[in-house]
Amino acid sequence: MATCINCEREVTDNFCAHCGQRTGVKRITFREGWNDFWARVYGFDGMFPRTLKDLTLRPGQASRTFISGNRARYYGPVGYFFLMVSVLLLLISFLDIDYIDFIKNVSQSRFQEIKPGSGQEKLSQIIMRFMSDNFRWVAFALIPFQSFYARFLFFRKSGLNYIEHTVLPFYLQGHTQWLGMINMIVYKVSGAFVNNFFVWIISTLFFCYAYANFIDYQPKWKSFLKGFGIFYVSLVTFVLLAIIALFLLFQMSPDFYELVKPSNN
Repeated sequence: MATCINCEREVTDNFCAHCGQRTGVKRITFREGWNDFWARVYGFDGMFPRTLKDLTLRPGQASRTFISGNRARYYGPVGYFFLMVSVLLLLISFLDIDYIDFIKNVSQSRFQEIKPGSGQEKLSQIIMRFMSDNFRWVAFALIPFQSFYARFLFFRKSGLNYIEHTVLPFYLQGHTQWLGMINMIVYKVSGAFVNNFFVWIISTLFFCYAYANFIDYQPKWKSFLKGFGIFYVSLVTFVLLAIIALFLLFQMSPDFYELVKPSNN
């Protein structure tokens, strides 16, 4: 019977039942380091690819499985969200893409309406810089609203509490970052990009499909439509709060008000 080199308890299997330390530890070599890296990425039994597959094909069921107590099958929702956002940011850095220039190119028709050198252009640049510097928190900001409306408005009979209702939004917000990664790669390689309209449609339909797959006490078409409601009611709430925050900022800072004055535009 072996002894765990970490907690010094007796071990009868490949992993310690108390701390999870592997018993068959080998010397540090390139091969051993490579195998350990993939074990961390994929999990002990293909956790990462299984998470990707199931969140793509049946995101609602995967979330239900995690909520039911199975913590070994999938990456946790919060960890998966921050992992995917971090991977997207690393990809942007690796491809040497200026995120602000990317946003301008994607929204070119909108920026063409803004007069160069105007206060509106300066304000737009400030907002884009804030979004670029705080990307993961901007992506995170919608989740509390989506969870709130799911729990207290659209799916009150689900039997899930508020925190349990955050599981699916965390998974969805993390999983949709793959669309951003694809868009960045296409943009870097060809200079083109996937139109924002199509990205928006795909994200919305996937969100609705996930809730149809998540809720099991009512017809799927009804859960699909309620998912649509959660998506847009949360977005409208977020936008309204952002407008209120800007209004208060204009009241407290005359410099910001000067940027949007008609005489400066």
